[in-house]
Amino acid sequence: MRKSIFTIIVATLLAISTSAWADGSIRCGNSLISVGDPAAVLLIKCGRPLTVDDTTRVIIDDYGHRQVIRSGEVWTMYMGRDHFIQMVTVEGGIITKIVDGPRG
Repeated sequence: MRKSIFTIIVATLLAISTSAWADGSIRCGNSLISVGDPAAVLLIKCGRPLTVDDTTRVIIDDYGHRQVIRSGEVWTMYMGRDHFIQMVTVEGGIITKIVDGPRG
């Protein structure tokens, strides 16, 4: 009985700690970069991205005219060998999303 209660407590703590990372953050050296930070901080702390890709939205008006609007960029950050590549979405100079990519 005690073992099952301990297992439930550990599982709950792991679930809570995993959800805290779900919003996105990365570590560069001793610095932690999170969603909401300026992109300039990411450049200073982590260096230049490996690639920068534009993100776009397509809007079609009532007359069928199509507009492609650039909404931001996705920066691919190489974090080193045996670490996950980080896909960082930047909109208006602010980090809006951080997602793990494949291992480097």
